[in-house]
Amino acid sequence: MAKLIKTDLSIILLRFSNFKRIYHQTRKSKYHKKNYEAVCVGGGNLALPKSSTFLFFAIFIFLIFTISIYLLFLKNLKDNHTKNQEIAFYKIQKETNNLLSKLLYNFENKKESVLEKHKEVLEYLENSSYEINLDEIHKKINKDLPNKPYNIYITDENFIIKNTTYLADLDFDLSFAKKTFLEHKQKNETGISQPIFEFYSSKFFTYTDSFLPNSNRVLQLSYTYDKLNKDIEFLKNLLENSLDIKSSDAFVVYPDGFIGEFIFKQGDIKNIDERAKEAKILVESLDENRYSTKNKEDKSKKLTYLSERSPIFDDINIIYTIIFDETSLQKNIFLLNLIIFILTLIGLVTIFIIYKVRKKELILNYKDKFIEHSIHEIKTPLSIITLNIQLRNKIFGDDKYSKKIDGALKTLKNSYEDMTFLQTKSYIDYKIERLNLAEILKNRVKYFNIIAQTQNRELEIEILESCDVFMSEIELTRLIDNNLSNAIKYSFSNSVIKISLENSTLYFFSFGTNIIDDKAIFNRYSRENISSGGFGIGLSIVKDICTKYKIDISVDSQNNINTFSYRFNCHKFDTNNI
Repeated sequence: MAKLIKTDLSIILLRFSNFKRIYHQTRKSKYHKKNYEAVCVGGGNLALPKSSTFLFFAIFIFLIFTISIYLLFLKNLKDNHTKNQEIAFYKIQKETNNLLSKLLYNFENKKESVLEKHKEVLEYLENSSYEINLDEIHKKINKDLPNKPYNIYITDENFIIKNTTYLADLDFDLSFAKKTFLEHKQKNETGISQPIFEFYSSKFFTYTDSFLPNSNRVLQLSYTYDKLNKDIEFLKNLLENSLDIKSSDAFVVYPDGFIGEFIFKQGDIKNIDERAKEAKILVESLDENRYSTKNKEDKSKKLTYLSERSPIFDDINIIYTIIFDETSLQKNIFLLNLIIFILTLIGLVTIFIIYKVRKKELILNYKDKFIEHSIHEIKTPLSIITLNIQLRNKIFGDDKYSKKIDGALKTLKNSYEDMTFLQTKSYIDYKIERLNLAEILKNRVKYFNIIAQTQNRELEIEILESCDVFMSEIELTRLIDNNLSNAIKYSFSNSVIKISLENSTLYFFSFGTNIIDDKAIFNRYSRENISSGGFGIGLSIVKDICTKYKIDISVDSQNNINTFSYRFNCHKFDTNNI
């Protein structure tokens, strides 16, 4: 019978050893291998998929989605920006068109009367001195006219205004118009200008000019289109409220080649020559009835223009130009890029975390399945060997061989009970009762004493006070057993393991290598020294039990002395809160 027992025990220990070997090989294996990894346990196949494949596809899909969303938002941002610009442009173009149509109509109606007023002033001056006070003639030509629209200007030989009814223009230099004045003098005619817009006064004017007889002085007469003030003010407010508009101009190209520029919102201040040059370039380069845009050199501005015929005069061409500020679009694009970058970073980090969690869950699931298979494999031979060892001891009594067999059997049974508890604790309600901690501690130390002796360790117990606790006996047993098993497993050979109960606190003292991480050792399947055997589930079971019953855990490891202490709520535990 002894040979049979030894044979059965050898078989079960060998099978258990193979389980542990496969288990620990699996712990060391990498999940980013090329193919699926499969481990066969008890006839069942447990396959873990390649985690890197999941990570690759998750990142790929996320990036495709992110890029698609980014391109969609970017397109919508640009389209909305352009659409808003177009709406603003055509709205301003419409109002400008109405204004200029009224202006040109008034000009055609007033042109002859303005020339007559000029002739009247000229006759008055011929009969008087050119330095005479102009108030009298000014009143005469503005008689019965509201707002006195006519003003008189007399220049010296250098075309500097020296006498005027409009004091704001005194000493204003008109030399830029010298060429025009000389042409009119050569033709012996009184010149009249198409309507001109003055940005600083925000009004339209028509000017007449002629040289005074027997002198190099020029007489100018101006007519102000005051009836258009409301239209001008409305257009200006419309432009000022459009924050993205840097400047707005309208150019009227007359049949004789004259280009009238109307600046309703001015950006960079330019002199007359610069504006005239720019106007001519636009006139020469633009096609009729064509809406176009182009970016300026610094990319922060966009020129938008439209060329069309006047709705009143077919021979007059009108060019509308607006320079839009692209800074807001660039800021919005930068903000969009920043948001997408942050979201992409967050997304990638999230995917990586999910990947790690998934990988960990797969590993834990595999180990749980491994434990489940191990329970079924060990159960039957464990029962057989337990029965046979009991029969052998009854027949032949105890000897050194039976003690070694008994120690090995108890070690195996403790691992089996841990695996069984781990699998069943989530759906079994253990009976809570009042237990004498000291008595149960004595019994478990006595049980493990044989295991300690077979492994050249010694257990010493010291109970300084009795303590009753409210909890299930199975869970209390697992707490004590796993601490005893852990102390025996990781202590030095030929050392003494001390167990003490004092002031409602249970202490386990052992001599062994210092614990590196006193937090990680309570994690499931975590072991600091894999050479010492075990599955790494004992202390995780202890932690779960302590959490359930609000038992304080303390670990101290220094100078090769490892101390585990558990403070119980003796006589105070409320069973209703469990």
